[in-house]
Amino acid sequence: MIPPVIDPAAALFDAATRSLEDDGLEVGNKAGPALRVAEARRRRMAAAPTAGRAAYLTLVRGSDGLLDFQCDAGPAMRPRQRAWRRGAPGIFDAVPINHTLFRPVEGSKVSEFLEKLDNGFNPRYGLFDLHGQRVNQVAPAGKVLLIVHGTFSKGDAILGQLREAKNAAGQSVGRQLLQAAGTAYQQVLVFEHPTLQVGPWVNALDLARAFAGSRAQVDVVCHSRGGLVTRWWLEVLQPQMLASARVVFVASPLMGTGLASPYRLRTALKLLANYSAAVGGAAGLAGLALPMFKVVEGLATLLASGSALLGSSPVADAAVAMVPGLASMSRYGPDGVDFIKGNVELEKLSFGWTAPPPGYFAVTSNFESAAVGWRFWEAFRRPAQRLADAGTDLLFSGANDFVVDTESMARVGVGADIVDPRNRFDFGTNDRVHHVNYFLQPETIDFIRQSLAF
Repeated sequence: MIPPVIDPAAALFDAATRSLEDDGLEVGNKAGPALRVAEARRRRMAAAPTAGRAAYLTLVRGSDGLLDFQCDAGPAMRPRQRAWRRGAPGIFDAVPINHTLFRPVEGSKVSEFLEKLDNGFNPRYGLFDLHGQRVNQVAPAGKVLLIVHGTFSKGDAILGQLREAKNAAGQSVGRQLLQAAGTAYQQVLVFEHPTLQVGPWVNALDLARAFAGSRAQVDVVCHSRGGLVTRWWLEVLQPQMLASARVVFVASPLMGTGLASPYRLRTALKLLANYSAAVGGAAGLAGLALPMFKVVEGLATLLASGSALLGSSPVADAAVAMVPGLASMSRYGPDGVDFIKGNVELEKLSFGWTAPPPGYFAVTSNFESAAVGWRFWEAFRRPAQRLADAGTDLLFSGANDFVVDTESMARVGVGADIVDPRNRFDFGTNDRVHHVNYFLQPETIDFIRQSLAF
């Protein structure tokens, strides 16, 4: 007997649900009672779940071949052979892959819910050394290297890639970087922090307090959202440190990202679900798939809790405001033919910059691939269309690495690009470097050492 083929996305969904249960979230076996199938069908998903009643979150694959989330009655799903027929009776216009119960999150418990998501991904908060030991005091003088991770991430994700990175000659260039840093700096620190329940400026406040008694010269390597944490810290809270600081921003949304647009949260979750699944099949990155998908699934239940059951209305998308860590990264500034407003935090942060500080460096990439499993990027980037173009899955108006607009990675103000080629390493348009694998690249490592001169 031939065993049934298990869809990798279905297995990923199962594993993520179990992990969310372990973190104390009310999903899977911890949720219930559910709406009756007949009741759910009558309502046609026109309103949020009744208070205290569980609903089903279902992972589906649409006619475009992309994974997405829907909210429904669960087990009584449309047969596969009828899944593509628009207008056919049933709940879906897509093939259901897997589902779980979830209990809607009440408004008063959103912060607690996000805290559990953050802690489930990374329970540590504060400064640590390269061996994972907590550091309670920053060196009072000398030189300190600080590593700051991004959203849905932690310091171990960066360190793990550095320890695996090799160049074409097989040399462990990432390990060499860490060893050289240990010699060049009095301390090499990793800043662990929550990325959903608070905005980057709150994390920056903790950094400022930790470094308050130090006169050390600080160099920083930061990834993704960690770049905004670093900017708030050095530019606003401790500007006296900025003059001597050197910072390498790796794929950082310095002027925000279209992925966090308040008009496109539903679409962002769709992209991230597909991205997580693709990462699961990528060499050296399989371990990132479950943590990424787990957070995306958690956010999908939160969105379904507060808005028309994962509907596509502006009210549903505006739920991004419920997640401070995402809202703080919403795109701001020039974006192709558009100028995007709405992120007051980034507008204030970028105000007055006509040129970046001389110690700022950037690593950027534009990912495009024709490989099986990666072509989904085409559905989310459509040049010459507006970000608010209704009825599309547009997240990015142009070049991006799946998570951050490439232009935003090297711009600290409306007219302040990192234009000096010595201060920017651009992978260009390629099929190799996307948002979660920069630190596996020997070019990234070489540029860090060159920029920080060690």
